Amino acid sequence: MSLFALGYLLTISFLHGCKNVDKLEGKAVFAYNEDAGINGLDPAFARSQAEIWIVGQLYNTLVELDSQLRPAPSLAKHWETSADGKTWRFHLRSGVPFHPHRLWQSDAERRVRASDIVFSLQRIADPAIASPGAWVLNDKIDTTLGKEWIRALNDSTVELRLRSRFPQLLSQLAMNYAMVVPEKLLQRGLNLKTDPVGSGPFRFARWVPDVRLVMLKNDSYWERDGKGKALPYLHAINVDMLRNKQTAFMKFLSGDYAFFNGIDAQIKDDLLTRDGQLSPRYRNRFRLLSQPFLNTEYLGFYLGEAQASHPIQNVHLRKALALSIDRAALVKFLRNGLGDPGIHGFVPPVLLPEPVQGYGFDLKMAAAEMELAGFAGGKGLQELEINTTADYADMAVFIQQAWKQIGVKAKISVHPGGHLRQLRNKGAIALFRGSWIADYADAENYLSCFISANKSPNGPNYTHYSGTEFDAGYTQAMELPDSLRGLTYARMDARMMEQAPLIVLYYDHSVRLIANHVERLGNNPMNQLVLKRVRLNQKAKE
Repeated sequence: MSLFALGYLLTISFLHGCKNVDKLEGKAVFAYNEDAGINGLDPAFARSQAEIWIVGQLYNTLVELDSQLRPAPSLAKHWETSADGKTWRFHLRSGVPFHPHRLWQSDAERRVRASDIVFSLQRIADPAIASPGAWVLNDKIDTTLGKEWIRALNDSTVELRLRSRFPQLLSQLAMNYAMVVPEKLLQRGLNLKTDPVGSGPFRFARWVPDVRLVMLKNDSYWERDGKGKALPYLHAINVDMLRNKQTAFMKFLSGDYAFFNGIDAQIKDDLLTRDGQLSPRYRNRFRLLSQPFLNTEYLGFYLGEAQASHPIQNVHLRKALALSIDRAALVKFLRNGLGDPGIHGFVPPVLLPEPVQGYGFDLKMAAAEMELAGFAGGKGLQELEINTTADYADMAVFIQQAWKQIGVKAKISVHPGGHLRQLRNKGAIALFRGSWIADYADAENYLSCFISANKSPNGPNYTHYSGTEFDAGYTQAMELPDSLRGLTYARMDARMMEQAPLIVLYYDHSVRLIANHVERLGNNPMNQLVLKRVRLNQKAKE
């Protein structure tokens, strides 16, 4: 039998099973496409957005983030911390069950206990597991206690001890790496990669790699809405895995999918006006949800020893380059308005109590900085090199043209993504396009990109910016209450930007196209997919 024929039969068998076994005809099924593919469903190893969105339906964490990125109760109904901020106690909801599975020996075993929390967090911190999320805990927990850095005081209370105060702990415990898995089932050989069991609003049904994944409503889910009705409202989630984004978009237009994530560059101009609104031809067919997304796009300057003789070491030249770029025009014409001009600091403004003053568009000031740099009108300045990937070549051209206005010549070098990262990490290039997507919702996650201890290749300080006061402020801020800590982070961001180790280009937006019959599908700056409160209005669909 040919591979094509075998694949066809597997697909037909799968679809037939969905129809007859899961009995989803006439039910509220939320369907969407995931073009990136899925490698596994173990939350300790979920790194891509595609995987995080799926495990987010299957599992719970101790705490979750609300629409404003504030920590809110989940499996933990409340918590407290010691005066020194090193000891945290979480008090669990009682009677929360894991999903049914053949490996359970009794229904009583299914209840989520404190021991499951301990097991789950110890698991990601265990070097033998090699979870990519090990960093969430490993540099924060009190390792002098051995495994006792986290312990179950009883079935409903967990105590976690840190080696020093870390105010961002709750935001990190809301990440997928900290999702709670069933200790007993893993001890009995459960493979979460292909057979996930959690306590989330949906349970795993089946998955044919590169074809389709189905999740069903968890009928024993613990959460209820404000009127006491059990969540979730949906009966199932169907995730197709078409790799062709344009084909998936056509299926969205035909009504096969409830929403479509992101906008491909090839259809951007057809879908959107220059100011980021839906084109008139689509306004009655679906809705557009554009939301600030914790992703800062930038052009970085390498300030380390490997480029010590490069003119980019001159701070006045860096400022001139920053002042010569019209970011509002960049967002309007290259992004169709999907983003905010990068006129503040590296930290997205949504994460700070007050905006940081960055660099606007001012050719007069740019010319003055060029003169201070000793390169008035570009005289005596060597040609610069902008290193980027093919996806951002148009942006590099925009920057190249902007710099011509102040007499700066630049060439563009396009690299594969992996190669560009290698060159950047080694300091082999002086200018590089980059982006930083938040791992968790706190300004500290962005500022960690500029502390001296994190210089690449050992950390994410790719510019090799170094400041004694900056480093000290980063450490001292951990000891401050949240209100003062936010102001301290804003001052640190402003101080770093005075040295212009990078040019902030724009703060990204996430984009969702939502079918008219879908209700209560929102978003937050982490671009999470939360489906437990989504409804489908079948009358609106008809």
